[in-house]
Amino acid sequence: MQTNLFFRLLSRFVEGLIIVGATVIVTIVTIEVILRYVFGHSLIFTEELSRYLMVWVVFLGGAIAIRDGSHIRINVLVKRLSVKTRQRVHVVAYGLTITFLAVVTIEGLKILPRQLYQMCITIDVSLFYFYLAIPVGSILMMVFLLPHIKNSIAGNSEKNGPGEEGRDQS
Repeated sequence: MQTNLFFRLLSRFVEGLIIVGATVIVTIVTIEVILRYVFGHSLIFTEELSRYLMVWVVFLGGAIAIRDGSHIRINVLVKRLSVKTRQRVHVVAYGLTITFLAVVTIEGLKILPRQLYQMCITIDVSLFYFYLAIPVGSILMMVFLLPHIKNSIAGNSEKNGPGEEGRDQS
């Protein structure tokens, strides 16, 4: 029960960050368009800040998509396998996904020290905080993948895999 509470709270926190990030992006871009085309002036930081916030939104959104099983998957061949074989294929796929995300996390952590003293051109903030989205997002993706792995190993996975109840994606 504690695990479910943890995942629920983490999900809400990540969703809140996505909402805040997307709202800031839409707001500053809208203000930029109005200032540029109505008043003939421009904010110098809009493009840079919106780009870096988008990176955060994408990595956090990727974690939520893993939680919901919403990433694209092609399962034409997997659907033709027996239930037991399909279960094994899901476990292997999850293992490969965890391995990939671990590599992304490690490499993301390796580049962070080099970004600490490199500053954004227009907003005078360290690029460290924007590059931090890579390992944080990857770790969150791994965390949200854990219940899917647990269900697959226990044999409780959904008919076609996580997030595919009743969906035909062939």
